[in-house]
Amino acid sequence: MDSAKEIARGMLEAINIDGSGFWGAIGKGFISFPVSLAYLGYDFIDAEHRRDNLDDKFRLARLVKKGVFNHQVIEQVIKTSLEDFVSRIHVEKISSIVKNVSGSFMGKMAFTELTGVKLGEAIASRGVSAFFAGSLAGLLLSVGAETSRAIYTSRDLEDRNPVLHNKLQRLGDLDLLYFIVEDIVKPFEIACEVGDRNPAEFDKVCEYFFGGL
Repeated sequence: MDSAKEIARGMLEAINIDGSGFWGAIGKGFISFPVSLAYLGYDFIDAEHRRDNLDDKFRLARLVKKGVFNHQVIEQVIKTSLEDFVSRIHVEKISSIVKNVSGSFMGKMAFTELTGVKLGEAIASRGVSAFFAGSLAGLLLSVGAETSRAIYTSRDLEDRNPVLHNKLQRLGDLDLLYFIVEDIVKPFEIACEVGDRNPAEFDKVCEYFFGGL
């Protein structure tokens, strides 16, 4: 299992806090195409779920028809995906860290405004910025390949995190858009998994995430 520092590092990198997001986005762009082709190939031979896949393709087609690939919807998917992480943060503990931080992500927030809601908005805002800084390149790939990837990523999310999957689906089939923000929100999900096993270790992750590595 990764250490608290490594988990926090992954979270920071996911939202470009360390400033290396440009090269990271380029790297993700290069690996996105073969990953999508792999999903497309699996879709082709997956006879067991062919009917379910067809239903999901219709769901995705309706999303595309609505023109959902915009800033507001991407922000909604990211914010919803981060809700579990934000709900676990002990603001009182984070406050003591913020007092010693200057010039960092948290240092730029007014101390008097430090609440769970403010934290959630600030983290989600960074996530949205990271997405539009580079991840949109993946949407330029073939529609067929991305459709298969959207379906199987949603199905995987339903297996490992049914609460989040159902939240996104209730918001209008947004579970099918999870695949385009997964790289950004997955590190925060990992932190929550750590919190389920060891709350003290989760607090360490937060200490590194908010206070610096």
